[in-house]
Amino acid sequence: MKTDDDKKDTHNLARQGRRKFLRVLGASTVGVAAAGSLAGAVIPDQATPEAKAADKSSDRYRESDHVKAFYATLRD
Repeated sequence: MKTDDDKKDTHNLARQGRRKFLRVLGASTVGVAAAGSLAGAVIPDQATPEAKAADKSSDRYRESDHVKAFYATLRD
């Protein structure tokens, strides 16, 4: 039969187990966050020289007729 001391020991062991679980959970969360933030620093995005020399006229903003009409309404 279990005594009061045995019950207290069991209760303390359960508490310690929960605390250890929470500590491990917190540490792993911090570790994953640190690894995720370092991933971008370790492997930087490098553009190839060909990408910079590409035709930039296609990337530029174009004023189409409907945009010009809208701008005209703003000036009035």
